[in-house]
Amino acid sequence: MLYSKNLRLLLKNKSKYNFIRSVVNLAYRVHGKQDLDNPIIILHGLLGSKRNWESMSKKIVHVTNKTVIAVDARNHGDSPHHHSHTYPELASDVKHLMDSLSIKKADIIGHSMGGRTGMVLALTEPASVSRLVVVDISPISTAGVLNDFIPNVLKTMKSISFDGINDVNKAKAYAKKLLQSKSINADTIGFILMNIGVTPYKTVGWSCNVEVLSKYFIDIANFPNMSGKKYTGLTLFLGGGESPYIPQEDINGIKTLFPKAELKYIEDAGHNVHADSPTEFLQIVTRFLLLN
Repeated sequence: MLYSKNLRLLLKNKSKYNFIRSVVNLAYRVHGKQDLDNPIIILHGLLGSKRNWESMSKKIVHVTNKTVIAVDARNHGDSPHHHSHTYPELASDVKHLMDSLSIKKADIIGHSMGGRTGMVLALTEPASVSRLVVVDISPISTAGVLNDFIPNVLKTMKSISFDGINDVNKAKAYAKKLLQSKSINADTIGFILMNIGVTPYKTVGWSCNVEVLSKYFIDIANFPNMSGKKYTGLTLFLGGGESPYIPQEDINGIKTLFPKAELKYIEDAGHNVHADSPTEFLQIVTRFLLLN
């Protein structure tokens, strides 16, 4: 895991406008052999972390015999907190990690927010991405659930104070009770509670940066303008059949950005495809990554 002062890079976007992107040193875990020649990099979703992908990472290593690197996005898990959170920055963080590990190319698997991060990386740094797997998120449309449910969850998380609590288990029990009072379902509560731990400030509380994620929710919920860019490498969009996040009608817009994209669904899975149908997910994804 890496921690250091944030870097500032001035990057010129090819669509004729300039902007400053911050870059942070991301926390990560390497699974399998320490071979960094075209590894698989896994990018989690909003309010997730590399821990959510522990089991699947090990399974992918077993099937592919390739190195898997599971990453914590900025403002999540063990990665640094930062005052901004946009997809160009998230993609730059991943490229910075690759450069720091001397990784020239990698297969990218990204779920939800991580999927959009992977898309931006592939569109802006195409030579760095061998193959791209986007799990249950679209660059074209935004599922309505993002506009209502997630902001309410973040608002509830912000309202919980852990002052005076210095034990992680007590903090989880306290937060669970308050989340239940807001009629949030048990599965979602369990997922949210995984964000409670020792913060970068050495206190017990949310390991994710709830304030910044709330502030930048519009940026997270919408894919940035990537018009004029294309990623011509092999790309798999894998959606949950029970999820609204990748409508079938998005395929034409997807192919404008990713001409070699294919769209598949796992019928009985929801948004967390890898958790809902792990066996089928593993089979489809590894088969795609091992294609000649």
